[in-house]
Amino acid sequence: MPKHQKPSDYCILIIDDEPEITYMFSEYLSEVGYKIFIANTASASQDIFKQETIDIVLLDINMPKTSGSKLLGDFKKQKPEVIIIMVSAIQEVDMVVKCMHMGAYDYLVKPIIELNQIKIRIERALSERATLLENKSLKKKLSQSVMMSNIIAQSPVMDSVMKSVQTVAQYDSTVLITGVSGTGKELIAQTIHDLSKRSKNSFIAVNCGSIPQTLLESTLFGHEKGAFTGAINKRIGLFEESSHGTILLDEITETSPDFQVQLLRVLENNTIRLVGSPREIELDLRIIAATNQNIETLVEKGKFREDLYYRLNVFRIALPPLKERKEDIPLLTEYYLHKLSKKMKKAPLRISSEVLDIFQKYPWQGNIRELINCLENAIIHCNEGIIKPHHLPDNFESYRIEGTEHNKPDSYQTSIRKFDLDYFADLLRFTNGNITKAASIAGYSRPHLHIKIKSLGLKE
Repeated sequence: MPKHQKPSDYCILIIDDEPEITYMFSEYLSEVGYKIFIANTASASQDIFKQETIDIVLLDINMPKTSGSKLLGDFKKQKPEVIIIMVSAIQEVDMVVKCMHMGAYDYLVKPIIELNQIKIRIERALSERATLLENKSLKKKLSQSVMMSNIIAQSPVMDSVMKSVQTVAQYDSTVLITGVSGTGKELIAQTIHDLSKRSKNSFIAVNCGSIPQTLLESTLFGHEKGAFTGAINKRIGLFEESSHGTILLDEITETSPDFQVQLLRVLENNTIRLVGSPREIELDLRIIAATNQNIETLVEKGKFREDLYYRLNVFRIALPPLKERKEDIPLLTEYYLHKLSKKMKKAPLRISSEVLDIFQKYPWQGNIRELINCLENAIIHCNEGIIKPHHLPDNFESYRIEGTEHNKPDSYQTSIRKFDLDYFADLLRFTNGNITKAASIAGYSRPHLHIKIKSLGLKE
């Protein structure tokens, strides 16, 4: 059952032409706390379904005049999200499959000896429906959120960032983007370029920290043939290649003092000079710089030129870490889960509410980059259709424990479901998906095992 919900929040409609059945079910489920409506005819059930807000239907198949399967189809058309559990003495595989295809959540075979089984199936159905509705809500929010160059945001702090991006994009001013690693500095630079008048021309990102300082100058400025040992041919630099476009100089604080002097000249004169050449070349280029360091501290310590700092810091965009934009975590999770599942050629996966709760508590030192890596790892481990806490990497272990109400043991139903997931997944692997063999080992009928596998979200 969803968190913060109780049985009295839900209405159940019990439909069976045998009054003793509806009485037995209603007495038991009323004691549990559910609001109950009963109907012994199809017409009575249709009236109740139209007049009341019904969450769950327990539906017999062999109804007089109008069959239970016909009612199933009608109810799902009127209210697709309603949970319908078929209850019948019919054990034919064709009938079970037909009902499942029509939208039944589960199929219970009469006689039902343990009424607790109905309670367990209902709680499971409500939990799974809550997860589905939550994912639908996330997708709706995702479509309404700001989406530019894969930037997903709805938090106030990111709304402010995106307004700054849209404002500065229309000008050619130099932009300085700051933020710790993994916050999306290159995406912001790409978005500024995409929204600018230069968008039809090239965008080049250069990580200044990954290129040896001895090569950085020739990489960006280019060089003439014979300018230095190894310069066999003339080479056009990235500054010239980016002409009429945009270049991002990422990790700008990793550059040497000599390079900083040359970059300052580029910003002041809009010209470059190839290494080994006396001739200056005019540039039509927008420069964006980015760093994950506290650039003001580096200036104070004399590790970064103050005059270059002022040239770069014409317009500042500071990106917040993920822990300061937690409103965006559900949207980011939904977006990258879909993107990664598609890339990894896996069926679309859902994210459980328990995992989202853990994500809200986790500090995300690696920010969005860490979130993406975490989801990719979880997708690899998940074969159940929905990502649960046990699919997360080992570094989430303490947060999984915190997420269980301060080490409170799982409920009996949760423990049983975890056991079922492990047992039936192992059973299917052992039998290589042979349902007849698996049913024989488990002591199930084939139809019952089909239903069990479907209810657990496992693949046959």
